[in-house]
Order: sequence, then C-alpha cells, then structure tokens
Amino acid sequence: MKTIYLIPLIPVFLLSCSEKAEVVPAAKQNTNSVSLSEEQLKNISLDTARLVAEEEDLSLTGKISFDESKVGKVFPLVGGNVIKVTVALGDYVHKGQLLAIIRSTEISDLQSQYSVAQNNEAIAKKNLDIAEELFKTNVNSETQLLSVRNEYSRSQSEVNRLQQALSVYGSNTQNSDGMYNVYSPMEGYVVEKNVNEEMEIRSDNGTNIFTVSALNTVWVLADVYESDIAKITLGDEVEVSTLAYEGKIFKGTIGQVGNLLDPETKTLKVRIVMDNTDGLLKPEMFAVVKVHIGHPTKSISIPSSSVLFDNNKFFVMVRKDKTNFEKREVVLGPVLGKNTYIKRGIEQGEILVTEGSLLVESNNF
Repeated sequence: MKTIYLIPLIPVFLLSCSEKAEVVPAAKQNTNSVSLSEEQLKNISLDTARLVAEEEDLSLTGKISFDESKVGKVFPLVGGNVIKVTVALGDYVHKGQLLAIIRSTEISDLQSQYSVAQNNEAIAKKNLDIAEELFKTNVNSETQLLSVRNEYSRSQSEVNRLQQALSVYGSNTQNSDGMYNVYSPMEGYVVEKNVNEEMEIRSDNGTNIFTVSALNTVWVLADVYESDIAKITLGDEVEVSTLAYEGKIFKGTIGQVGNLLDPETKTLKVRIVMDNTDGLLKPEMFAVVKVHIGHPTKSISIPSSSVLFDNNKFFVMVRKDKTNFEKREVVLGPVLGKNTYIKRGIEQGEILVTEGSLLVESNNF
C-alpha cells in the first residue's frame, strides 16, 4: 500500500518545482533595464547617435611671431654717434614719428657740400647774367655765352644732387648741424630696440636699430613632423592655446604650408594668421596648436557626456521607449572634445541619455 501512494506523488512534486522555476527565471531577468517615472524623466537630457565623418585633432608645437607683412625694420643709412633716443621698447608710435637722432660726419659733409654748391650756383647765375648782357652788345661771342650757360647748368645739377641726397637721409637742407633723424616707417609698437644714447653706429653694420610692428594680427609658426605632413592642408581650422592664458582658446586657419623640411628637426613649418585685436598674443610666446582633421570614414558619434565607465568597461544608457532605458556596453573610438566616436554597441538614430546617465543607471533621483 505505501508503494501505491508514493508513485503518483513524484510527478506531482516535479511538476510543482517546474512551475516555480518558470515563475521566477533568474537567467531571464534583465538587470540592465531601468524604468523611470514622468517626474524622473524631467531630470535627464537626451540626444541621438549620428553617423558623421570622423575627425581627429593633430597636436603641434610652435610660437607666436610677428606678422611679417606688418613689420618695419629700421636700419641707419649713416654711421655716427647716437645723440638721443625718443622711444622705449613697447611704445606705440605713429608713422613718421621721430625715434632717434644721430650726429653723423657723413651728413655734415653733405651739408657742407650743399652750402658750397649753393654759392657756386649763385656765382654761376651772376656770370650767366653778365654773359647774356655782353652777348647782346656783341662783346661776347655765342660760344662764350654757351660755355657760361653750361657752367650754370652744372652748378644747378650739383645743388639738385645734394638736395636729393640730403632728402634721402631725411636731413633739412637749411641745417648744417650734421644731424641724422631716424623716423618710424609705420604705425605700431616698438618691438625691437637695439640702440642707446651715446652709442657709436657704423654705416656698414647690418643690424637694425628698431623694429616696429602692428600687432593687430600675428603669426603662429608651428612644426609638423614628416609623418604628419599628409594630414595637413591649407585652410584647416586650428585652435591655439598658450601658457599665459590657461583655458583660453584662440581660433585660426592654416594660411601657408612650407615646402622645405628643416634638415635637423625633420619638420615642416606651417603658418597660421591670428587676429590679435585685443593684443593678448605676444611674439615669442610658446603655443600649442590643435589642427582639426576630417576623414572620409564615417562613424557613429555621441556626446562624450553620455559615456559611463564601470568595471573597466564603457557603457551608455539607451532609451528603449518613453520610460524604459537599457544600460549597454560600447567600444569607444577616438574622443574629440565634446564628441566620442563609437566602434560597436550603438546604431545610428538610437536615443541615449547625455545628462543624468549615472542617475538613470542607479535609478536614484
């Protein structure tokens, strides 16, 4: 009788266990899904995964330099002793403003020659007047008159020559002090000054004594390694940062790509023209240049703020419907500022959380 009762109980017990396993199947529970209330949804921001052309940043080093098209270098045309310097380094000057005065024996000699030439011209003019009167009374011949006229013409030419020479040196023909005035060739800042009072200057010295530059635009000269030359093209947009202004970004474009490599560094120079209306960028400042490079390859791009890092893996919170979200693992590509490229895990058009991802993940508002 005991055997008769035990046999029918075995399948009943197994059936009961089977039914309980199907009611709560632990393997089928989706622990990556989160459901939010309408109130919680107000605390998050969403964006869409987009298929875009890949970009990358190429980092270069360089320095701020003068805009050579707006630089005037001042060389003395004569030698002599510097009597006075009227400007200091960094001063703003106007075109034609006096920068320095040099006492020059060359100028003094020209002024003396000019004075003598003026006297000779005056004498030649008187001789010509007398010769013309004598010719009218037939005392002098025509040949004699022409000879006197030629002498007067030569004296005039000598005066004109010396006037032009003194004009080139900027010296006044009325003076005889031997002073040579140095004037600014343009409006701008005195960015170089290689002269002081009482200094002796030689006319054959090839060093400029002043450099004046308009700093409303400057150049950034950056070095490109040989392996990166193919990535650089004329007109590429760049961002420039300096040690002096931490966190401040200056924008520009590549205006010129060099043709010759530096034989020692194996780098190519690129030139970036920068607007400097505010005067913040100073020549010789160190600069870091980021070049934005575009590629024909397209990849999924999402905001960098969407990415979560957990247990050495990267995740995003993807919206399944209006209130449900899924924590999904992704494989990252390059990170470009506020955007991150995704290699795997997200499809174009999927909507994901950009702000509040951690709150969604923990469902803890």
